[in-house]
Amino acid sequence: SCRPSPSRTKQHTDLDASEEDDPVAAIAAALLASSPTVQAEDLTSTVAIQDPRVMECQLSIATQESVVGIFQNASDEFDDYVEYAFPQQCELLQPFKNIYNDDLSIGVGSFVANSCGECASACVAQRMGEGFTITTADPSQQPIFDAIMASGARPCTDWVWCDPWRPSDPEGCPYGATEDTNPFTAKCRGRWRDGELGSWNEEDWDERSMGQPTYLDGSVENCRVSNGPSIPAGTCTLLNIASSKWQDHVKEDPNTRSLMSGMCDWTLK
Repeated sequence: SCRPSPSRTKQHTDLDASEEDDPVAAIAAALLASSPTVQAEDLTSTVAIQDPRVMECQLSIATQESVVGIFQNASDEFDDYVEYAFPQQCELLQPFKNIYNDDLSIGVGSFVANSCGECASACVAQRMGEGFTITTADPSQQPIFDAIMASGARPCTDWVWCDPWRPSDPEGCPYGATEDTNPFTAKCRGRWRDGELGSWNEEDWDERSMGQPTYLDGSVENCRVSNGPSIPAGTCTLLNIASSKWQDHVKEDPNTRSLMSGMCDWTLK
């Protein structure tokens, strides 16, 4: 199938990609104004509650920088043009679920990412193909991702990230929220809301936290799955599943913990 059409802008090769006109701010505002909910994996209650890991994942996708492709202008070798694609094209999130199909899954590649947003942008870049790339948060992972791009694998339709974030012990955060975004080492990470850095929840009504502020700690805890060995923390796995049926993608795995999975605009087409 044809790749999705990117936005194109004629630019010189020294363009600062941060200057592009990107709808990230509007998307982020919309997500923060909403109330993403999931049923807690460790509760027997059927009450749907806010989970800060889901909110962090959604926010990271909404604010992830655009995927850039630089191409040479055939009519002017000194004048290149830039195309843009967007991580938000792969923002259909499946919290705490595994995307895997014993019969249809084809591995595209994997590397260690720092967020759902980085993993989603990797899927977009690989789908768009030659000329597109991302800069990995961890420089040591760049050659691994570059090898994925050069491998000629089938186009990415789904991504799975082993989420290292864990809810903090409120008593372990006496000084409140921090801005540390490292998913492996951060302590007491909070979020900005209404111009103030605070907890991920609204303390006075969050049922799970019983009125306590909720923060996130980074970890190096692996993710457990039923269909194989545990997955190292932070691993972003890109998959190709050639099916337009929802049930061929999302695997209901009771043994799965802390996986954040996502699909793209083109996944079910």
